[in-house]
Amino acid sequence: MLTRWDKWYAQDNLDQDERILAAPPSLCAQNAAAEFLSRGKRCVLDLACGVGRDTFYLAERELHVTGVDAALNGLCVAAQVGRRHKALIELVAADARRLPFATGAFEGVYCFGLLHEFTGEHQGENVAQVMGEIGRVLCPQGILVLTVLSGEAQAGLPAVQLFTREMFNQATRGWHPLEIKAYDDIGCTSRPDYHIWYGIFVK
Repeated sequence: MLTRWDKWYAQDNLDQDERILAAPPSLCAQNAAAEFLSRGKRCVLDLACGVGRDTFYLAERELHVTGVDAALNGLCVAAQVGRRHKALIELVAADARRLPFATGAFEGVYCFGLLHEFTGEHQGENVAQVMGEIGRVLCPQGILVLTVLSGEAQAGLPAVQLFTREMFNQATRGWHPLEIKAYDDIGCTSRPDYHIWYGIFVK
């Protein structure tokens, strides 16, 4: 998984596909910003932030954002973009299954497109570890905005594990859902056919 994304964010690939950095913020980020602000949640973790296309959008809405990713190439690009835009965000290299933050450190977590990256025999264990860490770093009554690619479970393999509604429900068991819906968003290459499950949850 990490090798694939580090290659995706490598400079030679960015030079070949300008859409990666030109992609607009996702609809999820726009919805998430409104949710966080309306509920007074200003200290937010962007989990699996990539090159920061949604991270910077959240920061521009006057949220205090920490972006985390395990792909170092993505974080390097995000840091360069941040310097140009003078964005007040913190970028941290970390594995989402073992986050280097204190318990209850964030009022909100935004996670766009991470869980479906885990495939293989340990897929369920990895997803559970990520969800456990999200729950740990969220403060009481913290808000989680979570998305995954939707579709038949076998259709995306071996690259990604698409989620049925039942799989999404299983991954978020124990969380209180405020909203769950399916819709098309904008992928990181600006394609408007990114089929996702979108959910807002309270810890």
